[in-house]
Amino acid sequence: MHLTQQEINQFFKIWCALIWGVNEKHIFIPKFEKPIYGTSTMIKEPFIHIREELWKNPNLIDEFIRDYNYGELSEAELGILADWRKYFVKGRFIVIKHTKKYSVFMTESKPTKLYGVCGISDSIKDTLPHGMPFIVNAVILPFNSKIIYDSLLASYNISLGKNIRDDLKSAYKKTLETVGIIENMELLPIPAKSTEKNSKATKPVLVVDTKGANVPNAMSARYMEIAQIIEDFCDEKLDADYKELCLKALAKLCRKRPSPVASGRVRTWACGIVYAIGSNNFIFDKSQPISMTASEISEWFGLSKSTAGNKATEISRLLNLSYFDSEFTLPSFVEKSPMTWYLSVNGYMVDIRTMPREAQEIAFYKGLIPYIPADRKELTE
Repeated sequence: MHLTQQEINQFFKIWCALIWGVNEKHIFIPKFEKPIYGTSTMIKEPFIHIREELWKNPNLIDEFIRDYNYGELSEAELGILADWRKYFVKGRFIVIKHTKKYSVFMTESKPTKLYGVCGISDSIKDTLPHGMPFIVNAVILPFNSKIIYDSLLASYNISLGKNIRDDLKSAYKKTLETVGIIENMELLPIPAKSTEKNSKATKPVLVVDTKGANVPNAMSARYMEIAQIIEDFCDEKLDADYKELCLKALAKLCRKRPSPVASGRVRTWACGIVYAIGSNNFIFDKSQPISMTASEISEWFGLSKSTAGNKATEISRLLNLSYFDSEFTLPSFVEKSPMTWYLSVNGYMVDIRTMPREAQEIAFYKGLIPYIPADRKELTE
């Protein structure tokens, strides 16, 4: 199995943007041109070298997301990058079996894990037509509820003896029956022994198109139900920036395990998200360009003010909303809000922008500030 053409385009859009952006920041390869899917750039040494530097220091992905200002990637696509950083697995694998859905990668290290890995533009069976089993070096990543690799596979042309093959098959069978195959890095696998017992009781999962939002399949229908209400409200009362932040918050809540939004009234969740995000961006302050009262928000959703406020408080806790964290702050507030830049240094509250660059870099790498001001200024000049 491999990705659809739409998924292929999205993957390479994100992957090429990441490689190029990381090199723009650190100049691993001078005068490196932005790679384009479908060209030979992606199999040449400069691209491969930057890829190696990236996986040596995956914190570069965090840095890329925090400092991203090229405008090419959507919030959902930056969310996919965040999942790559969180779940990626790098190492040697034994390709133990091909199925119609994916190829099964078995970890070489203990404890043994099995991953169902899809091809990108072609199935792995067609990409590497070796006799089974065989060994590969790979970096595997989550992508739209599937598992793929980062566009490059290095295989070993080594013939494995019968005893080794038997041991590998035995390890595969044992892991399959006791642990199962990981098909989605955000979900626990189901052991093969449990599949038959649970097949009659398991209800089919309704999967719907989430317009690129990074949410588990099991939460896709619920996400869209709540998202539609949020979009209607934001289109009528707020703006595109507010809508993007609210949908980002909803997607993050859907990815929690277990997800709190799986139960309860959809209008209550939609109202609570808008209320919480609005409160975090001073929506109740009449001096702001966009302002509303708590009553105006709750009445639009058909809820009481207390119900809306209580749900917003719950959501603020679940998302750790804070005036000092820019994750859910409107772009217009990030630079001018002192809350973004005031940090405690040696017990004193200081504006980090007035501190030496070394202190700013430490704060940036810890995720305490969204970017280093001088770097942003250079890009805008």
